[in-house]
Amino acid sequence: MELRWYDILQKDGEPDWSVVGEERRRRADAMRHDADRLRTMAGETLARRMLASRLGCTAAEAPLQWDGNGKPVAPGTGLYVSISHSGAYAVCALDERPVGVDIEAIRTFDPRLMRRVCSEEELRYLNTGDSTHRFWELWTAKEALFKLTGHGPLLRLSKLALPQDTAIWYSQCHGCAVSVAQYL
Repeated sequence: MELRWYDILQKDGEPDWSVVGEERRRRADAMRHDADRLRTMAGETLARRMLASRLGCTAAEAPLQWDGNGKPVAPGTGLYVSISHSGAYAVCALDERPVGVDIEAIRTFDPRLMRRVCSEEELRYLNTGDSTHRFWELWTAKEALFKLTGHGPLLRLSKLALPQDTAIWYSQCHGCAVSVAQYL
C-alpha cells in the first residue's frame, strides 16, 4: 500500500489544475473557501500523480474517475484509490486491494459529538487517556472503514471491533490523525 501526503501550504507544490478534468475544476471553482478548493485539487492531483507513476502515463492520462457516491475509482487498472483532506493536508492511499483513508487535523471537539458517534466500549477507551487524540484516532478509523466498506452508520464502525480480515493502521503526523483501513 502506498500512502502520500500533500501539503497545500507549500508554494512549490501547488496543485496542478491542468491534470484535472473540466467537470472537477468547475466543482472546485464553485467552492466558497480557497482552502477547500486547494485541498480538493491537491487530493486529485496527488491521486493522479500516484496513478501515473504506477501506470507509466502522465497525470492527465491517469484513469481517475468518481463514482455516483463521490468515491475515486481507477477503472481497468486493478488499483484502488482513497483520498482525504483536512487542515493543510491531503492524503491519498493506492493499492491493489480495496483501501480507505481518512485524515483529520487534531483539534478540540464537542464532547456531545463523542457521545453521539462512540459506542460504550469506545467511550471507556477515550476516558483512559488523552481523549482528544483518542477521539480523532477513533473518528479517522470509522471514516476509513466507511470508505473501505461503504457501510455505516459510523456508530457501528469501530477500530475496537473490526470486521473479519480487516486491518487499521493509525498514525499522528503534522498535527493530524490518519487512519488507513484495508482488507487483509
